[in-house]
Amino acid sequence: MKPFLKSIITYLYSSAILKKNRENGLRVLLYHSIIKEDSSDDIWSLSLNSFSKHLSYLYGNKNINLHRCTDLILNKPKDGIMITFDDGYRNNFEIAAPILFKLKIPFSLFVTTDFIKQAKRNYMNESMLQELADHPLVSIGSHSQSHARLTKCTRKELVNEITGSKSYLEDLLGKEIDMFSYPHGNFNSVVRSEVFKAGYKLGFTSHYDITRPNQDKLTLSRNEIWNTDDLKSMKRKMAGHWDWLKYRSV
Repeated sequence: MKPFLKSIITYLYSSAILKKNRENGLRVLLYHSIIKEDSSDDIWSLSLNSFSKHLSYLYGNKNINLHRCTDLILNKPKDGIMITFDDGYRNNFEIAAPILFKLKIPFSLFVTTDFIKQAKRNYMNESMLQELADHPLVSIGSHSQSHARLTKCTRKELVNEITGSKSYLEDLLGKEIDMFSYPHGNFNSVVRSEVFKAGYKLGFTSHYDITRPNQDKLTLSRNEIWNTDDLKSMKRKMAGHWDWLKYRSV
């Protein structure tokens, strides 16, 4: 069966299942870059205008509870929203953080440490990350050392990516780093095992779904936000309309 046709059939089949069985629960949203421009060809770059509307909706809706990712270590909460960012873009510091602080919304940053260490263009430098890490609303996690596809790494490379990034962040920030997000959302049993051995307590994927209380804490679901996600689209992702993607063949 051709891949495109297979995808359509999978979508129709799984959407019917999800419409019947859709659950309420905790949703972890995954953002990347927030830009001032109204649009971008980069799927990971969301406009400030759309991001502000997302936050205004979340902040103004009294039926939505906003939580810290670290609350999951204590097996809570059971529902609500968590906000995360991957990679460590400079605009997370310059554009996103001030709005989140103003609204008192907690969030987590998962940074690729080579990008930070090298002060790579468009990414935060060490002093920016230290400033954010000191804020009570911010939690920091590792997004590996070089953003490698971890399932393709040798054992030595894997340890460096997972443990090396943890050690660097702990030395830089002076606090325990107990959260990890898998680059490209890509992992297997070997990768998960190394994350566990490194001492991480939470591991985040990019697999669309709610996060359940009994879910493996090292393979937690997140829901990606793309450049095309206006408020209406974001609400649909929050409601589970994109959860059919979890039925894809990897």
